[in-house]
Amino acid sequence: MKKRTLTAIAGVSLLGLTGLSTNALAAVSSTANSTNHIVFEAGEEVTNPIDPTNPDNPNPSDPIDPTDPTNPGTGNEGSLTIDYVSNIEFGTQKTASGTMIYHAQNEHPFVQVTDKRGTGAGWNLTAKATEFKSAAGSKVLKGAELTFKNGVLKTQTENISPAPQNKDVTFSNSDAHVMMNAKEDTGRGTWVDVFSGKLNDNENVQLKVLPGTADTNVDYTATINWELTDAPM
Repeated sequence: MKKRTLTAIAGVSLLGLTGLSTNALAAVSSTANSTNHIVFEAGEEVTNPIDPTNPDNPNPSDPIDPTDPTNPGTGNEGSLTIDYVSNIEFGTQKTASGTMIYHAQNEHPFVQVTDKRGTGAGWNLTAKATEFKSAAGSKVLKGAELTFKNGVLKTQTENISPAPQNKDVTFSNSDAHVMMNAKEDTGRGTWVDVFSGKLNDNENVQLKVLPGTADTNVDYTATINWELTDAPM
């Protein structure tokens, strides 16, 4: 009985060694390679406004700026576009005997630019403002200054492009000012420059009015002309 038991154990051990040897000597019998391909062209479709408080929000509010409810965006088509610019509302204010600083009512006014060219060539956003005038043009807020300051640049989290640059701007005449500038290989994708502040009292967008210039019961309006070019500074 002892001899048979030992023989059985030895047989099991031998089979195990034979299996390991067979696997170790197995040869590769076939190989293959496959390729994966894609090519891009510049997108030309309209880019809708994104949420200036959270660019990753898939369902931004409508209207995007409650203080500017009739503004759906520019609707500009192309691969380098201004998609949205807020209309700034200062509301009805009291006249005063001295210089006054009035704050915007918009809580999150912003400007949005998209670069879908896929070249990394850079771009430049400038703006210039007209005087604050009455509808007929006979009344002017002489010496008034419109200021945008403390803007914050935002984009979607997954956008790996380096950010463009933004600047504080004061419109005191008709000169053009650089608002955003993307040097080579920066500013790709969609970017917003948002001037967030307190609702109805946003000190990051303000209007300076000199004494003796404002007439009561007159609607004063200024227009900002925005221009986006493919020539970075």
